[in-house]
Amino acid sequence: VNMKVKGIEVTDAQISAMIDAMASHFRASDVEAAAIKAGVPDADMIALRAADRLIQQRRKKGLIKIVGKGPYWTNQ
Repeated sequence: VNMKVKGIEVTDAQISAMIDAMASHFRASDVEAAAIKAGVPDADMIALRAADRLIQQRRKKGLIKIVGKGPYWTNQ
């Protein structure tokens, strides 16, 4: 499930770390922090964009949903 953000490859291991950060109740910033900790560059908003893409992919698959008007997400 590799992902590229601004020419930077986000590895499967980094994606797994971001998914692990999606606990029962989480914020996008939690997923971004997990990305940075896993080695996704913070510069040029790469980690932020990777986190946002992953959240949107999982939302479209029905795996997560936003709680109320946000900013929290939850697993389905």
